[in-house]
Amino acid sequence: MDFIRIRGARENNLRNLDLDIPRGRFVVISGPSGSGKSSLLFDTLYAEGQRRYVESLSTYTRQFLERLRRPDLDSLEGIGPAIAIRQQNTVQHGRSTVATYTEIADFLRVLFARAGSLHCPRCGALVEREEPSVLAARLTAQQAGRAILPAFPFCGGAGLGGEQVREILLARGYRRVVAAGGVQRLEEAPAPALAAAGLTVVVDRLRAEPAEQGRLAEAIETAYREGEGRLLVLDETGAPLSRHAEGAICGACDLALPEPRPDFFSFQLTEGACPDCHGYGNRLEFDLGKLVPRPALSIAEGALAPWASPRFARFQQRVCELCRERKIPVDRPFAELTLVQRRLLLEGGKGFKGLLPWLEALRGKAYKKYARFYSRRFMSELPCETCGGSRLRPEVRQVRLGEWTLPDIYRLTLGEAAAALAALPIEARALGVERVLAELDGRLRFLLRMGLHYLTLDRPTRSLSGGEFQRIHLANALGSRLTDTLYALDEPTIGLHPRDTERLLATLLELRDLGNSVIVAEHDLEVVRRADQLIDLGPGSGAKGGRLVYQGPVDRLEAVDPDHPSATLRCLAGQEPLGFIDRARRPSRGSLLLEGVTRHNLQDLTVEFPLGRLVVVSGVSGSGKSTLVSDVLVQALASPEGPRPGDPWRRLRGADRVHGFRVVDQSPVGKSPRSNPATYLGAFQLIRELYAEEARRARLRLGAEHFSFNSKEGRCPECQGLGSVKLEMVFMADLYVPCETCGGRRFRAESLAVRFKGRTIAEVLEMTVDEAIQFFAGHHALGERLWMLHRVGLGYLKLGQGASTLSGGESQRLKIARELATTGSERHLYILDEPTTGLHPLDVRQLLAVFQRLLKAGHSLIVIEHNPQILLAADHIIDLGPEGGAGGGRIVALGDPAAIAAEPASLTGRYLAPLLAMQLEEERG
Repeated sequence: MDFIRIRGARENNLRNLDLDIPRGRFVVISGPSGSGKSSLLFDTLYAEGQRRYVESLSTYTRQFLERLRRPDLDSLEGIGPAIAIRQQNTVQHGRSTVATYTEIADFLRVLFARAGSLHCPRCGALVEREEPSVLAARLTAQQAGRAILPAFPFCGGAGLGGEQVREILLARGYRRVVAAGGVQRLEEAPAPALAAAGLTVVVDRLRAEPAEQGRLAEAIETAYREGEGRLLVLDETGAPLSRHAEGAICGACDLALPEPRPDFFSFQLTEGACPDCHGYGNRLEFDLGKLVPRPALSIAEGALAPWASPRFARFQQRVCELCRERKIPVDRPFAELTLVQRRLLLEGGKGFKGLLPWLEALRGKAYKKYARFYSRRFMSELPCETCGGSRLRPEVRQVRLGEWTLPDIYRLTLGEAAAALAALPIEARALGVERVLAELDGRLRFLLRMGLHYLTLDRPTRSLSGGEFQRIHLANALGSRLTDTLYALDEPTIGLHPRDTERLLATLLELRDLGNSVIVAEHDLEVVRRADQLIDLGPGSGAKGGRLVYQGPVDRLEAVDPDHPSATLRCLAGQEPLGFIDRARRPSRGSLLLEGVTRHNLQDLTVEFPLGRLVVVSGVSGSGKSTLVSDVLVQALASPEGPRPGDPWRRLRGADRVHGFRVVDQSPVGKSPRSNPATYLGAFQLIRELYAEEARRARLRLGAEHFSFNSKEGRCPECQGLGSVKLEMVFMADLYVPCETCGGRRFRAESLAVRFKGRTIAEVLEMTVDEAIQFFAGHHALGERLWMLHRVGLGYLKLGQGASTLSGGESQRLKIARELATTGSERHLYILDEPTTGLHPLDVRQLLAVFQRLLKAGHSLIVIEHNPQILLAADHIIDLGPEGGAGGGRIVALGDPAAIAAEPASLTGRYLAPLLAMQLEEERG
C-alpha cells in the first residue's frame, strides 16, 4: 500500500478526519497551537502503530510492556513500525551522559580495553602484559649472550621454618635460591635465610640466546605459576636485571591491578566507578555560600541562614546566647568576625554543636521529609575530590590510548573527540580495533550533522534541552539505518538557529531517502516549504480546530486566496503580516552592564542590556546564549551583595534600576496531576467561590473548600480527587481505571449536586479556556485571568488539564499569563528562554502583542530566541558566535535588526536580511 489510510479519527479535538498520507515521503503537519497536530501524529498515528506492534508480541513479552489503548478512530491501514522522537527530555538519572546515551561510551570502553596501555596509579610505570613467548623473545634481544636466571619470590613460607621451606623446594625440583646476599645452592643455604621474608627461588640458569628461547619461555611460565604472577630476571650474582608480572601487576612496585576489560571502563558498574562518588562525579556537600549567603549581616540579623527560619528560632536564640557567653559580638557582620569565632559557629566546640554538625544530624534524619528537603537547600554538588569529577576509579584513569586517558576523551566536545580519534597513532589502529573506530566515527559524524558539535561527551543527559535531546535521538535513528519505518517528530527545529535548521532538514530528507515515512509536527516555515506534502489543521485551536483545512504540495503560493482557511498557506504566501512591536519612542531607563563574564566558552565578556526594551540574544547552537543569560546574568541579579570568589562575573551595574526580575522558562509548573491551569493562575479559587455562593443560595452548608479536589471536604474519598484508581496487575503493568464512585469526576456527590448556570464544577474543569471565558462572562476578576491565557495562545487548554501533561512551551506561556495577571506598578525585568516554542506564526504575533503590553507598562524583556518574527520585532539584538562551542562565545554584532543584517560576520544577519525587506514592505503597506 502506497498510503497510510486514516478513517474517522476523533482523538481529542479531531473532527472525524479522513486522510490518505503518502508513505516514504517527508510530510509536515502544521496549524495553530491546539489545532490537533499532536493528536493526529502522536495520539493517533504513532499510538496505533505502537499498539499493533505490542499486540503482535507473545503473551509472555507483553506482560513486561505498557498496555496501550486503541485511539478513537474507525480504521487505520498501511501503518508500519513507528518511532516517536519527542521534545521531552525524560532522563533523570545522574549517571547518564551524552557518551552513555549515544552508546559512544560502550565503544570507547572496548577501544581502551583492547588498545589501551595500563600505567600504575602508584608509580606511573607502564604495566605491560606479555605472553611468556613474547617476553622470552624480548629478554633474549635485550640480554643477548648474557647469563640470566629466571626466578620468583617464594610466597608459601609464612609460618614455616627454614628446614621445612628447604624440603618443600627440593621436593618441587628447585636447586638454587638467592639468600644471604647471593645465589646459593638450596642444600647449602642457611636455614634462617630460607625462613626469612623475601626469599627468591631460581627456576633455571641459561644464556640469552635464540637457541634457548623456548627454554626461557618455559622458565617464565613456571615463575609466574609459582610466584603468583611475578617474575624476577637476575644476573649470575643474583642482582635483579628486571621485574615482570603476569596480567596487570606493576613490576616496579608490585601493585596488582584489575584486568582491563570493557566493564573496567564503565562508571555505571562497580568495577569502574569511583568508590567515593559511585560514578556520579560529584558529591553533595554543605556550601558555605548558602549557609552564609549574606556575610554582611550580623548573627543577630540572621547571617546563619539555616537558623534564620522561624521554625528554628530557638537555635537562633541559642547561638546568640552562646555568642554573649563567648564574647562574640552578635551585632558585627559575620565577615568581620575572627577566623576562630567563625569556625566555632560553623564547626562547634565545647558545649556547642555548631551549624555544620547540626545540619549533618538533620541530614541523617532522611526518613523525615522536611529534614531531607531543608538540609538539601544548603548543599551544592561539588566535584568529587577522589576522582576529580571523572567518575572513574584511579586504575581506570591510568589507562592511556596514545596521549589520551578515558576521562580526557570524555571532557572533549563531540567535534574535538571526532578529531582526536581520527588522529590516533597507527599502533592503536593495528590492534584489531578498526571496526570499533569506524563505529565511533560514524556515530560522532551523525551527531555533528545535528549541530551538536559543542556538547561534551561527559555532559549529563538530564541537562540537555528538549531540542538537543531530540536531535541526539534523531542521530541514533539515522545511524541505525532502518527502512520502511514511520518516524514521528515533534517540532525538531525548536532551539535551532536557521543555519542549524538547514542541517536538520538534510538529515530528515536522508531518512526519507532510505525508504522511511518522515512525518513532522512543525511550524517553521522553511521546513514547511521543503515538505513533499503539507497537512494543515485548523482553522483555529481547541473546539475551533481539528479539521483538515489543506492537504497537498507546497507550491503555487501566488494563487493562495487571502481568505484561505489555511493559516499556514497564508503565511507562506505572505498574506499574513509577521507582526512587529511599535518602536515609538519609550523613555530611556538606562541599562544593565554585566562585566567580566567567564563561563564555558564565554571569556571575559562585557555585555550591555538596555532596559525598557525588547532585547533578544541570538546565535547558533552552543554559541553561549543560555550561559550568558540563564546562567550568569540570572546568578548576578540574584546576588545583590556582588560576586563571591569563583563566581563567573566581575561586576553588574544598573541592577538597582529594576524592582525585581522574573525568569520565565520552560520548566514544568507542576508535576502533580492536581495542578492545572486554573489552579496555577488562581482562577480556580474564584470559580470555587462562585459555586459556594450558589450553594448558599440553595441553603446548602457547603463552602469553597467543598469544591476543591485537594481538600477532604470536596474530593472523592475513593480516588482522593485524582479521578482514577490503580489496579495492581500480577502479570501486567498496573492499570489506572476511572473511579467508580465519582465516575472520574474527582468530587463528592454533594459537591457535584451544585450547578452554576447548569454546569457542575467537574464540567467546568472540562471546559477549554475560550469556552470558560464565554461561560463566566460578567465576572470581571475571573474573566481577566482567563483572558490572559487566551492572549498568550492557550485558549485551547482545558481548565482542569494536568500541568504534568503540558509541553515546555505551554508551561512557559502559562507563566507569562500569570505574570500578566499579577503585574503591578513595579517595573520588572523578564527573562524568557525561547518563548515561541510550539507556536504557529499567528500565535507568535499574539505573543508579540503581549510583549508590547509589558513594554508599555515599563517592564524590560531579555529573550533568548531564534524565531525571525521575534528578531524582527527586537529593539536591540545581541548576536553571539560566530560558531558554537570553542568557536563561539564572542559578540558578533549588536544593535537593531538592520544593524545585525548589515554585519557580514553574523550568521543571524544573513537570514534576517530578506525578512527585514519583507517587514519594511508590510510597514509601508
